[in-house]
Amino acid sequence: MQVDFNAINAVTKEITITVASEEVSKAWDKYLSKAARKLEVAGFRKGKAPLKLIERVHGDSLQERFLQDRVSDYFTKASEEHEIKYLLFPDVKDVDWEKGSDMIIKIEIEHEPALDFKQLDNLDVPHNPILLDDEVNKYLEELKQQSGVVIDVEKAEPTDLVEVELTLKLPDEDIVKNASFFAGEEPARRALPELIGKGIGDTLETELEGTNIKLVCQDSNVNIDNEESYPVKLMVNSISRMQLPELNDDFAKDMEFDSMQAMRAKIADDMRLANQHKNIDAKNYYIVGKLFEDNQFELPMKTIEYLAHEEAQKYGDSPQLMYIEYQLRMKISQELVEMYILSNLRNKIEITVTDEMRQEYLTHRAILEDHTVEAFKEKYKDEIAAGDFEIGVKNYFILRKLAETANFFVQEPEAEEQEIPEAEIESVEEEQPQAEAAEARPEEAKPEE
Repeated sequence: MQVDFNAINAVTKEITITVASEEVSKAWDKYLSKAARKLEVAGFRKGKAPLKLIERVHGDSLQERFLQDRVSDYFTKASEEHEIKYLLFPDVKDVDWEKGSDMIIKIEIEHEPALDFKQLDNLDVPHNPILLDDEVNKYLEELKQQSGVVIDVEKAEPTDLVEVELTLKLPDEDIVKNASFFAGEEPARRALPELIGKGIGDTLETELEGTNIKLVCQDSNVNIDNEESYPVKLMVNSISRMQLPELNDDFAKDMEFDSMQAMRAKIADDMRLANQHKNIDAKNYYIVGKLFEDNQFELPMKTIEYLAHEEAQKYGDSPQLMYIEYQLRMKISQELVEMYILSNLRNKIEITVTDEMRQEYLTHRAILEDHTVEAFKEKYKDEIAAGDFEIGVKNYFILRKLAETANFFVQEPEAEEQEIPEAEIESVEEEQPQAEAAEARPEEAKPEE
């Protein structure tokens, strides 16, 4: 069996497998004899018809199944002999075989890119540090939101939640649904500026796209076209507003502090260690981003398309399916960029993991999750016992090693940073969880080591 390789691009190869006619003929005769035992031909008992007659009657269907089996077997054998690593399943482009001739199989695979880093030491890395004051402000804002109370109001102002009776006017019927809007411009697809100033019992008429109607009614089964606009009538049933407290001394005293200044100081003290470790992770992330900027490489797009499509199926018939799939492609691309850079760094920089390094990494992870080390070890005992944990330790210390010589600087706001492709998946409904990248099924995929 002869195996030839042709690089299509940095992550795609065409593999041509040529199997000698003698080997294929023997395999075909064996396959035909075995299949004949289960096949029937008119005038003969089951399994007793001559092989030539079996081949003439059932030859086409038998050959199709034979080629499927042999292509899989020959590719598996070639993969073992030539240590072929690939993502997902191989794409069979062509199989050329006639009895008495060689079998020629053309297969396309995608694989991990091999990187030759231009520079690893003394990198100039743009970096936006996570400021402790910002973290404190963020925490206080979350506390403020949690302390808010919902009140009923008579007139709608921007950001108020407005519950309405929505009448969808169709040519042959009117459909009445309960719906929820926000007065104003945000959030997109769920807000109406015309609701500002409206009171309970007021009505308004407008037009909405089918996808917006399904969204505000939380009913994807309404029989309307997603892209078409429809006339609707809205009658306001209720208006509610989130009333938030002021972040002042009174608020702090309610939280059992003497003043807001004292409260901020205590929060900062509690968050200081975690903030330091967040910045360690942030610098690691920015190093990966810098390496991507300096060493641009192609990504396996067929693999990304497949994974995104498979994951998107979890959202069913969502009217935002195309957008969700796009977001998934971005997310998977980001994950692959990081994975490939770290994989190539491990090949480039040898590092022996010690018990002290494992302990330091465990402590780092525990601090980030606000756990004790022992609690963290108990929570993630399966992960720690697996090989991926050791890889995580290596990744952490390799990036820390690069950080020691790197020049981190804050980039000017007007300058554009080159970042790893990044995207958050926006679900159609707020309670729908974010999707994670799909994994290839074992029977269809052979992941790279």
